[in-house]
Amino acid sequence: MSSLSPSPETIPDLVIQNVEKIPSHPFYIYADLESGEIVTITQLEFGRATHRAAHLLRPNHEGRDGEVIVILAESDTMLYHAIVAGLMTANFIPFPISPRNSAAAILHLLRASSCHRIVATCVTLASSLARLQKHAADVDPDFALNIQEIPSMQQIYPNLGTETSDCSFQPYSKTQIRPKFDDIFMYIHSSGSSGFPKAIPQTYRQLKYWYNSPGIAVIRDRVEKPIANMALPAFHLLGINYQLLQPLSGTCVAVFPPTATSPNSLPMISSPSNILEHAQRTKCRSLAAVPTLLVFWFNSPDAVEYLSTLHTIIWGGGPLPQRVGDGLVDAGVNLLLAYGTTETGGISAMWPYGGDERDWAWFRISDRVNVRWMPQGDGTFECQLLTSETHVPMVENLPDVRGYATSDLCINHPEKKHLWRIVGRVDDTVIHTSGEKTVPAPMENIITSSPFITAAVVFGHERVQTGVLIETPPDLQIDVKDLSQLADLRNKVWPVIEEANEVAPGFSRIYKEMILFSSPDKPLARAGKGTVMRKATIKLYAPEIDAIYNMVEEQLGVVDSIAPPTVWEAGLIQPWLLQLAASVCNFTKISPEVDFRQQGFDSLTATIFRLHIVKALRNRDFAKAAAAIPQNLIYSHPTISKLSTFLEGLVGGTVTDTEIQTGRDAEYSSPSSSETIVELRSEGGIPLIMFPGIRGTIDAAMALRANFSGTLWGVQITGSTTISPLSAQAAFLAQKIQEKRPKGPYRLTGYSGTSVVAVAVAKLLEEAGEQVLQLSFIDHFPLLWTIETTQPSLREKRLSMVGTTFAKTIKLLGHDPLYGPDSDRLKEFEEASAGSPHAKKADLESLAVGKRMMSSLIYFLGDFFPPNVTMSPSEYADSFNRWVCSVKAPLSALTAEFGVVATMSDDVRRDWGDLGAGRCQKPVKHSFITGVGHYGILGDKRTAAFLQQY
Repeated sequence: MSSLSPSPETIPDLVIQNVEKIPSHPFYIYADLESGEIVTITQLEFGRATHRAAHLLRPNHEGRDGEVIVILAESDTMLYHAIVAGLMTANFIPFPISPRNSAAAILHLLRASSCHRIVATCVTLASSLARLQKHAADVDPDFALNIQEIPSMQQIYPNLGTETSDCSFQPYSKTQIRPKFDDIFMYIHSSGSSGFPKAIPQTYRQLKYWYNSPGIAVIRDRVEKPIANMALPAFHLLGINYQLLQPLSGTCVAVFPPTATSPNSLPMISSPSNILEHAQRTKCRSLAAVPTLLVFWFNSPDAVEYLSTLHTIIWGGGPLPQRVGDGLVDAGVNLLLAYGTTETGGISAMWPYGGDERDWAWFRISDRVNVRWMPQGDGTFECQLLTSETHVPMVENLPDVRGYATSDLCINHPEKKHLWRIVGRVDDTVIHTSGEKTVPAPMENIITSSPFITAAVVFGHERVQTGVLIETPPDLQIDVKDLSQLADLRNKVWPVIEEANEVAPGFSRIYKEMILFSSPDKPLARAGKGTVMRKATIKLYAPEIDAIYNMVEEQLGVVDSIAPPTVWEAGLIQPWLLQLAASVCNFTKISPEVDFRQQGFDSLTATIFRLHIVKALRNRDFAKAAAAIPQNLIYSHPTISKLSTFLEGLVGGTVTDTEIQTGRDAEYSSPSSSETIVELRSEGGIPLIMFPGIRGTIDAAMALRANFSGTLWGVQITGSTTISPLSAQAAFLAQKIQEKRPKGPYRLTGYSGTSVVAVAVAKLLEEAGEQVLQLSFIDHFPLLWTIETTQPSLREKRLSMVGTTFAKTIKLLGHDPLYGPDSDRLKEFEEASAGSPHAKKADLESLAVGKRMMSSLIYFLGDFFPPNVTMSPSEYADSFNRWVCSVKAPLSALTAEFGVVATMSDDVRRDWGDLGAGRCQKPVKHSFITGVGHYGILGDKRTAAFLQQY
């Protein structure tokens, strides 16, 4: 698409041009949630979507040209930008606003842009809209406010992914208005230098610069496609550039699949894992991200490995810690810094000079931009952008010339004078790792208005959330190490913190646990005139600030003024949860029947809410219940009402382990029956890859997952798995493992009858030059097959052993305390084994797989007896022992007290109580797990702890 050099005057003009010249070229792509197939939204379909939006938003050309329309919506990206462009098509001026802004901030933006009409997702943002209407009525009763539901996905994309020129379509006809360069085509808001975000008008002059800026042109011409842009907020400058202007310029952009297909449904909420998942599904070659994501991915070797395979990672919007950027670049990740502001657009040159590729934190200003570096006297310079023919800032605030002072403090590269790096802000704005900006001054002014507070310093630079350091008068100073005194003082100052939170967006909110008090023996750093020196004070209290972030989870306690119920019954739990939710969310009222996410809960709020509940349970001596609380608590029990019922059952002991596990399982997709390698946990580190039992199901790994910390992959036998011979089976599984993780090291564990398969796969990986760090065996050890009574059947490859083996499997169920001789599960196994017509289909299918697996194993083991050669039992054992020990990986084994050993006679048990681990020709780390059986061992915490040692 480098031949396409757009220069039309308006976005609707560009839409029409693309529909005419490149109608079949992809605009958006996404991976269908059900089929996994890539769906393409073409330039034709997006163009028609904008016209359908225009019809719905301005039918029959009602209203006046140039009216400002605010978009306040939680909608899918592809719908959001069709609405943005559709408003322009209708000769309106769109103003996308973040729904995370406070009611006061939104009203401020409405008044600043003379806007009285909002297009919103009225159901999912009902509480936010209600607060806005109430605030508007209180502040400005005469301010007219018209709120309407956003058009639906079905209305805008009626032929989703299948639109052709033959589909029914009515273009939106309008009076052609040739705009002037200085006319406004849209508004975008920023935090600015005050307590409220600023409405920044964007003119057609700026739009022309955007079309030809490096942020569009360089990426279009140099960066490999598709680009995964689903991580960016649609209302942000980054979203407008990367999700609307880039695809309009010809760049294929990947987004999340649409899920907000009804008024009460929400779009897919981005997370570090699902961004990478959908980038992979759509076969993206590049990706755009904010620093928060890069920090998260940096802690996952698998994520870093995937990022290193991409052509480019475009990042910006906030500071990235040095160690993270260095580590990613060292791992082969190509980082490309995009620098710009809402007031100026993107201004960096984007593509590095040769030799600058490793200078990931430094940027070069585009040749189209006239920059002035204003020295600050300390080696730093403020970046000031002067108005020129090729670039015009949308805000001009310099006293001597036309131009914009960004307030960004930069330093010049010591050797490469064309490179600059941001080191702070003139106005001390706190830039979080999410790219969001907290402006401290307005919050600090409110906080210090309290008679209990003499000074306040808001902090949180390069952190995910905001905190505040408070100095109190001498008569209120406390021993900051005394938790009781600390809680009392936090309660005392909390009302003024809540007042400060009212003027701040959600991402700037200060939680009670993030209040830090100065020590009497460590006064804040002050200038001669008595004012607090911010940088010096934050540096002085760096250890305490680091500690409060490191310990926040452990220090989180119940909201002190809200006592948990004395009796944990749903009727008493619900009011407590309502108060707790209102406190952590700063809302006046929370509905017990409305989804948490529809009431403003984001990931940070949800985490703090969960931690309060956990701490309350611990304080009431309900340690077991506290330990059972899943990480995704509010998503598995998404309303106050449902959560109250769950907590009552959890404390009362009526919630089953299965129900608790179901809550945990909500974090993960159900394994597809076609997946050979299933990712069950992704928490960083080298994954432990667990082979199934002889029936080939994923059940064993699913049971282990409950207590496992780290990354866990489960192997399952599918319809496409090569089962026989065993050597081919091992080759198939090794190939699947290497497809998912091309390079080692690897960690493997076999369960029950797949112990031999685990050895065979480990050997193949090692023969391929890879390292296997761990080879563990759960309630079986390969050498158990050399027991003398088994050898005659193996020599003759008697398939009658298959029936004998499954008879022992049934016997294992009876011995296991988890089930017992009278359990329903034992009866179901017996029915399946007998071929009963009442047997479960799944049991019959897994039994059939198990018989094939067992037959393959018998033939493999039988091959250790050379044909026509007499071999004693000890010679066979030695031969097989040498094969097992030829693997280089360290060996370890677990034996269940009531597992395989419980099926042995007393005589055999004396010699084989460790299942043969002690007979191995190389050391085996062995552990005997008491009180559990062959199946119960999988869910035991001791098993998880043993396997996690590597």
